[in-house]
Amino acid sequence: MSTKPYDQAFKYLAEQDAEALMLLLGELAPGQQAKIALLPREISVAAQLPDQPYEVATAEGRRLVHVEAQTVYDSSLPDRMLDYGLRLWLKYRLPLSSYVLVLTPRGMPRKLRLGRRVEAGDLQINLRCRLVCLWRVSGQKVLAWNRPSLLPFLPLMRGGWKVVRSGAQHLREIPDERQRCELGLHFLLLGGLRYDKTELIELIGRESMIPLEQLKESSMYQFIVEEGLQQGLQQGLQQGLQQGLQQGLQQGLQQGLQQGLRQEAMTLLRRLLERRFGSLPEWVQQKIEVADQTTLEEWVLRVPEARSLEEVFQ
Repeated sequence: MSTKPYDQAFKYLAEQDAEALMLLLGELAPGQQAKIALLPREISVAAQLPDQPYEVATAEGRRLVHVEAQTVYDSSLPDRMLDYGLRLWLKYRLPLSSYVLVLTPRGMPRKLRLGRRVEAGDLQINLRCRLVCLWRVSGQKVLAWNRPSLLPFLPLMRGGWKVVRSGAQHLREIPDERQRCELGLHFLLLGGLRYDKTELIELIGRESMIPLEQLKESSMYQFIVEEGLQQGLQQGLQQGLQQGLQQGLQQGLQQGLQQGLRQEAMTLLRRLLERRFGSLPEWVQQKIEVADQTTLEEWVLRVPEARSLEEVFQ
């Protein structure tokens, strides 16, 4: 799984509240007693790293649960899931449940066979993968579970803006300030995959009442701010002195967020390209400098499978 900020929300959920993730996947029923242990992500000498495997123990016995989270569907998933599943079984020798959690419908084929069957002489392997599409999950049902770590995923679920607003209101009820700030930023970043970021910023400020100083304490703040957001906040605060703090701060956040996210996308793209292809020629640097954020994100997604720099930018 990549290190995009959207993935940080899944990482937080996977590590901080595994039981909530099991509920979301349908692996556990509400109220079902289970003991869940995070397993090491490295499952082979070749350092194959799945997003997150677990060992889940219930009254019915022990089993493995493997979860891969994807912002958009990836056609290489079935082969990867088979590889991960086989390696997990070889290491732990326990029954396995395999899940793919997809955040957005972009790139999702109409007909999808996520499982894989391999026949190699006397060896036969058959893996069934369970697909969980967030946009088909009821946001109201998830709210009823009262799991704060699931709140950032609500904007991607079924229920529309009403569910999004309810999620922002529930953020306000989180007693721990640091956790409320962290989840608020995850809420904003994931919600931006579907809704206008400006409206989300206004909603979080109005409904969640998360002060700016608390946002700064979050580990996700460094991604959002970068240089662009810092400049935007300064401009917003200056305007706020003249026009009202709230209006100026909102404008600063909006401008800074856009600049900061584009700057981060440029930095990430350069690092990935240099790691894959070495020193970058001038024509590549020029293309990166003038590209908008959407184009930069598309190029980032092409890097892992591209055989040349030309394939990335075609």
